[in-house]
Amino acid sequence: MESWTLRTFQQQLGWQRYGLQNMANSCQQGPWFWRIQKLRARISNPRSGVLVSSSSSSSSSLFSFVHLGMKTRKTRRRRGGRTDCRVLRGGNGVAHAHVNNNKEGVTPVLLDQELQESLANLVKRSAKFSSSPETSLRNGCWVKLICGASFEDLADIRNLSLVYTFAGVDCIDCAADSAVVTAVMEGVSTACSLALELHPAASIVIQKPWIMVSINDDEDPHFRKAEFDSAFCPDDCPRPCERVCPASAIVFDRTMIDHSRVFSTISHGEDSFKSSEDPSGGVITERCYGCGRCLPVCPLGLIRARTYVRDLKTVAELLRSNNVDAIEIHTGSGHLRSFEKLVTALAPSLSSLKVIAVSVPDLGESMIPTLREMHSVLLPSLQSLNLWQLDGRPMSGDVGAGATRASVALASRLVTSPDCPPGFLQLAGGTNAHTVHALKKEGLFQSPNKPGGRDAAIAGVAYGGYARKIVAKYLEKVEEETVTQESTESITRLGNESTKQLEHYPSLLLGALQEAIALVAGVKEGQRS
Repeated sequence: MESWTLRTFQQQLGWQRYGLQNMANSCQQGPWFWRIQKLRARISNPRSGVLVSSSSSSSSSLFSFVHLGMKTRKTRRRRGGRTDCRVLRGGNGVAHAHVNNNKEGVTPVLLDQELQESLANLVKRSAKFSSSPETSLRNGCWVKLICGASFEDLADIRNLSLVYTFAGVDCIDCAADSAVVTAVMEGVSTACSLALELHPAASIVIQKPWIMVSINDDEDPHFRKAEFDSAFCPDDCPRPCERVCPASAIVFDRTMIDHSRVFSTISHGEDSFKSSEDPSGGVITERCYGCGRCLPVCPLGLIRARTYVRDLKTVAELLRSNNVDAIEIHTGSGHLRSFEKLVTALAPSLSSLKVIAVSVPDLGESMIPTLREMHSVLLPSLQSLNLWQLDGRPMSGDVGAGATRASVALASRLVTSPDCPPGFLQLAGGTNAHTVHALKKEGLFQSPNKPGGRDAAIAGVAYGGYARKIVAKYLEKVEEETVTQESTESITRLGNESTKQLEHYPSLLLGALQEAIALVAGVKEGQRS
C-alpha cells in the first residue's frame, strides 16, 4: 500500500474541513467507496478501533463495516487541532482510514487500491460474457448454481447468490421456501448494486440470473434430512460422520453451533425437524441437503434420513409471488402418476414462468420413454421453455474428477437418440471443474444439436456441491470473523446478520470471486457467437 500522508488522505476524501457535519455531507458526494449515509460513531476501545453504527438500513455498501483488531499502519496528526488521521490495516488485509474528531469519531473504510482494481477487473471480465439466460441456453453456455433443494442456511445462500451473480451464472436454483428465495434475491440485488459502484462511469451491467425453486413429486434423495441423537454417541467414537459431511452440518461441540444465525422455518407438510436452536450437538438441519454420506459410516447405525415432499399450496403461492422465474421438478423411476398429479395441481401457477425444468437421474433403458411420457404430461401447461436436467451422479460433484463421467455419458446417450423429446439438455449430478473438458472430449461442448442447428446440443451445466465447495473456505472465514467480533462486547451493537455479509470482507469476496469466475468462465468464455 502506498505511504499515506494527511495531504493525500484529504485529497482522497475530498474534505476541506474535518468537522463531523461536513464529513457526513461529503459522504453523499464523495468517491463511490465513501458513500456512507448519516454516520455516527463512538470510541469503544482504544485498542480495538472505533465502533460505527449507521441509521441507514441498507446493507449494499461494500465498505460499511469496520473490522476490529486493526494495527496502525501510518499515523499523522494535524498540528494545532484535535483531529488525528490514521490509516490502518485489518486482519483481512484491507486498509482502513481512521478519523477522530472531538468527542465523536467517524471511521469510513478505505479499500486498498490494488484490491479495488482486482475486484473491478473481475466484475468487468464476467460482464464481458454476460448474456440473457435464454440466449445462454441456446448457445450452450448456460450455467446454473444449485444452492441445494434442501439447503436452507440463509446467510450462506445469500453470499453464494452474491458471488455467483457476480460470476455471471444464468440461474440460481434453491429450495422452494419464501425465506430462501428472499435471501437469493438479496444476494442478487447486492451484486448488481456493487457492480455499479465498482464501475460508476462505465456501462458495466451484471445480468440478473433467473431464480428457480426445486420441488419433488415423491421420495427423492434431494429432499431429505439426516438426523440422530448425539446423546447416544459414545465418547470414544471417531465421528466419521462429521468428517464426511460436505456441508459442515454435523457438530458435536455445543459451542460450535452459532445460535445467532437466521434460518428459514423447517416445516415441510406434516414433517418437522430438529432446529439448530437446540443447543445439543447433532445435525444442523438447515445446512443438511441430503447427500447421505453420513448414513453408512456411523459405526452404530444411529443416523437415519427423513424424507419430505414440498407442500404444493405453499409452492403455488410462491410461484404467484412474481419472485420466481422457473421451477424444477425432481422425479424418478415409477413416479409418472405422482408427476402428473403435481403438474395438474400447479398448472394455474406455471403460466408466468420462463422455464419448467425436470430433473431426472439415469433411468437406463427406460430413460427416453419416461421423458417422452413426462413431456406429454407437461405439454398442456407448457407456455415457456422446458429443460431436462440430467442428474448423472446426484450430489457428488465435490467428490472428485471422475464424478462427472456419469452425467456426460448420460448426455451423450440422449443427444444421439432420435427419440429424445423436445427441450434443452443440461448436465448436473457430479459436475465439477472437469466437466467442460469431458464434454469437449465427447464433441458435445457447444456443438449444434443437428447439422446447421440453431441451438446447442447441450444447453449448459449446473454446478452444485462443487460450486459451494470452492467458495466454502471464504464463507467459513466470514463465520470465524463474525464469531470473533461478536465475542467482543462492543461489536454487538452492529447487529449479527450484517457482519455475515461477504461484501463486508472485500479480500474474502475477492478470493471467492476468483474461484467462482474461473468455474463459470470455463463454460462462458467458449460460447458461440
